[in-house]
Amino acid sequence: MDRKADRPSRRATFGLGLGLGVGAAALPGMAAAAPAHPSVDVVVVGAGFAGLSAARALRAAGHSVVVLEADDRVGGRTKPGVSGGEVVDLGGQWVGPGQTRVLALAKEFGVATYPQAYAGRNIVDLAGHRAEYEGDIPALEPKALSEFAATIGKIEALAAKTPIRRPWTTPDAEALDAQTVETWILANIATPAVRSAIRVLVRTLLCVEASDVSMLALLAYAGAGGGFTHMIATRGGAQEAMLEGGIWQLAARLAKGLGPAVVLNAPVTAIAQDARGVTVTAGARTWRGRYAIVTAPPTLAGRIRYSPPLPALRDGLTQRMPLGCVIKVHVAYARPFWREAGLNGQVLSDRTEFGPWFDHSPVGKPGGGIVGFFVGRAAQVWADRPAEARRAQVLKDLASYLGEAALTPTGYVDEVWAASEWHRGGYMSAPGPGVLTGFGAALREPVGRIHWSGTETAEANPGYIDGAIWSGEHSAAVVGGLLRG
Repeated sequence: MDRKADRPSRRATFGLGLGLGVGAAALPGMAAAAPAHPSVDVVVVGAGFAGLSAARALRAAGHSVVVLEADDRVGGRTKPGVSGGEVVDLGGQWVGPGQTRVLALAKEFGVATYPQAYAGRNIVDLAGHRAEYEGDIPALEPKALSEFAATIGKIEALAAKTPIRRPWTTPDAEALDAQTVETWILANIATPAVRSAIRVLVRTLLCVEASDVSMLALLAYAGAGGGFTHMIATRGGAQEAMLEGGIWQLAARLAKGLGPAVVLNAPVTAIAQDARGVTVTAGARTWRGRYAIVTAPPTLAGRIRYSPPLPALRDGLTQRMPLGCVIKVHVAYARPFWREAGLNGQVLSDRTEFGPWFDHSPVGKPGGGIVGFFVGRAAQVWADRPAEARRAQVLKDLASYLGEAALTPTGYVDEVWAASEWHRGGYMSAPGPGVLTGFGAALREPVGRIHWSGTETAEANPGYIDGAIWSGEHSAAVVGGLLRG
């Protein structure tokens, strides 16, 4: 690998410095420390899109806030990196129709979108059947293709009947939540290629195996995300477009607008509440607020010490909502050589450790790029292995479909989200069997003066950045109403 090629260009370095960087120094006015016992209306825990959106909305309504972030940067599961001298998104990346909040934020900040490249042929390789095709419908054998369409139809019909806010209240909730997606696959799908396709798609969407997530959880996710078809589609779907310069910069600009209200390197260890407010502790420092909004996913929120202790239902939920496991990878090339063979770089396979992957070549420049993932069990296996070993496996897998040219990249970067100290996985939490029907009612229910936010709580586009924004704005509206009352 050409190490020089992985150095950021002057433009890339300038872009990182303007937006996020690696610490408080990158955002003038942002606090790296705070005096003891400052008092505000609301203490927000977490400076991802949910926390930043909640703080911004509260401040706009005239309320005082502080945002406590454990990491040395803002953005949560969005983060910039550099591959082949270009700035790339190491976390959340795509946007699509229906994601109105993130698109409105991009428009407000003057960040343009550009379409995901899809011209050319995709490759599908499932259950021993390999084919090239154009469009969004995989080129399976006729019998398998018919069953694939019928299966997607079944999932869409079930998702449409699942209440978005309270999926555990659907008439069939107990039966659906008692089985994993894998159990449902074995009971409802006969063709090996279709079984494999649904497994790969579920793994890609939730970063867990089909055997790890309940069928009710998948249906709730699909229903709130605009439908299963919408979530897996490129054209007209959730992977339709990206943001010029990267989506991570939106969080950086939100934080810059909040200035010293955002405190980095402040991992919250305890939250105590009484009749008049909350006391939030981060290391040796404390903050006092009338309310707290906790935006960490349930499993991480459960690591905070609460006084009085959380109710049994909420604590039980935090023990049963693991995050998915994902490693995101960007590989840079001197040119998008796969296009010369009529391919668009998109591969869906059950034979490789790495995958799926997509074309992520710079627009208007000669270079090429591939973005893809280790997800689910593959990410668990590769998370603790050396970066060079992951790189070798990625290039081997790419070459098996794109040719020998894939073995000579100009840049490589990956982000192991399961190993990230303050994130521990992604894209969101994945409830197993019995969790939603047994503990789901505690997902959004406040505990006294503590309110819960984050993409898991979103009623629109959970698991996406748009859902995180929705959740932050919703929490701000609820808490703002209490403050006014």
